[in-house]
Amino acid sequence: MKPFLENAKSKLLSFLAYLVMNSIGRTCRVTIVNEGLVKKAKEKSKSVIYAFWHGRQFILIYTHRRRDICIMTSFSKDGELQTNIITRMGYHPVRGSHQKRGAIEGTLEMIKMAGEGKDIAFAVDGPKGPVYKVKEGILFIARKTGLPIIPISGSAGRRKVFNNWDRYLLPAPFSKCVVIYGNPVLINKDDSLEEKAVELENELNRISDEADRVVGSA
Repeated sequence: MKPFLENAKSKLLSFLAYLVMNSIGRTCRVTIVNEGLVKKAKEKSKSVIYAFWHGRQFILIYTHRRRDICIMTSFSKDGELQTNIITRMGYHPVRGSHQKRGAIEGTLEMIKMAGEGKDIAFAVDGPKGPVYKVKEGILFIARKTGLPIIPISGSAGRRKVFNNWDRYLLPAPFSKCVVIYGNPVLINKDDSLEEKAVELENELNRISDEADRVVGSA
């Protein structure tokens, strides 16, 4: 009985979160910057890997809905909730992060999805942090598939930034918002993953700062 109740609770919470996300997203005035970088990358590659900070995902999840993008989620209770939300938003969830065995299986599934031409996406400092530090999973997949990593971030002029590990940014209704694509990060088989992690971190931080400036929240 308990698992049934927990599952029902998760589905109810995810439905409410979905309603909130849609309601806020529909009222926001969103500007997209540097979308040409994605189009250019896709001229050379059938799909791309999106990278974003965990705390900046709200507006990105809304703007990229219904594109059947694959996103890795964890086996935790939070991961279950996120899985239900993004499924409603038209994403393809891949369960895998957090647990070691699950992480391996999830990584293999993401590689498979990328090989089939689907775009894939990662909250690169999730699911537990540390904040603004890139984990190597996305880098390994990029090297294995040869796909470009497209950094992406967003911000809102009026927002609530929560005092939790990922500094989650929640846009206020009717806010001026921006989504910015960064310069692609390419990983060759001989590249240092540590150096590429720093490169990706720097680019994500740069476009996050730029997004804050654009909406007047810097």
